[in-house]
Amino acid sequence: MRTETGRVIRRLLAAAALLFGIATAALVLPQAATAADVPGPKTQVANRIELVRTGGFTGIPKTWVVDAEHFGEDGARLLRTVSKPEFLALNDHYGPKNPCCDFFEYTLTVTYDSGHKKTVTTSELATDQPEILTNVLALTQRIGESPQS
Repeated sequence: MRTETGRVIRRLLAAAALLFGIATAALVLPQAATAADVPGPKTQVANRIELVRTGGFTGIPKTWVVDAEHFGEDGARLLRTVSKPEFLALNDHYGPKNPCCDFFEYTLTVTYDSGHKKTVTTSELATDQPEILTNVLALTQRIGESPQS
């Protein structure tokens, strides 16, 4: 009797282990297939930044350009900054909900090696502008070339 009970228990344990294995495979395999079908996040490499400032009292637009072939270490650092996930996650627009006056508006367009472009607009009255965007705007204006000059 004792041997028969041992066999039954072993069979029940083997059946439970088999069911556990099948259930685990059923839960894991669909996720693995889905993950394989969706490409992972690719690193974006920026090669050009264009900043256009419009508005203001005179209304005369000004453009600054930074590209991968010029501007030394400052330009390389700027292009690395706009390639970071933190920059790529920025919203498309920052600024006041009810603009009222003659103030500068900025349109920043970054081009990546993949052909992807990221455009962010903001204004000098923006209170919701993230620090990374503020830094990119300042550095682009400091080191960028203006085609009009």
